[in-house]
Amino acid sequence: MKFFCWNCRGLGNPKTVQELKKLLVATNLDVIFICETKLHSNSLSYVHNLCRMEGCLAVSSKGRSRGLELMWKDEVVFQNYSNHHIDSLVSMGENKKIHFTGFYGHTDPNLRKRSWEILRRVGVRSGKVRWWGRFKCYHKRCRKGVG
Repeated sequence: MKFFCWNCRGLGNPKTVQELKKLLVATNLDVIFICETKLHSNSLSYVHNLCRMEGCLAVSSKGRSRGLELMWKDEVVFQNYSNHHIDSLVSMGENKKIHFTGFYGHTDPNLRKRSWEILRRVGVRSGKVRWWGRFKCYHKRCRKGVG
């Protein structure tokens, strides 16, 4: 099973959508998590249809920032989602499932504790979890630009 996570910095540009479609054709991806779409969820249905994926869950952007989208070929069951994450169970065939969480952390350094709270809640519910997404360095001793 092939997963792909991409901070696209906006799916409003047709060239960006075409690059995504080329990537799908070349790699035959099964699950795609896109963060920072900068689009309302209604606009993301166009991207979903163009990419010919089986299903899609889109979280609208806030103004001209954020926005999440998870697209897939096979069965996905959602646990929960917010403006910062999409938590799901992805079927791997033969009654096997993988817990997958796409994540887009808070950009405001004062709110980063909330990002960790989201990740803790997801991890506590599932035990084992795969986290994909945009993380910033949360440790006090981290150097600027690392993370």
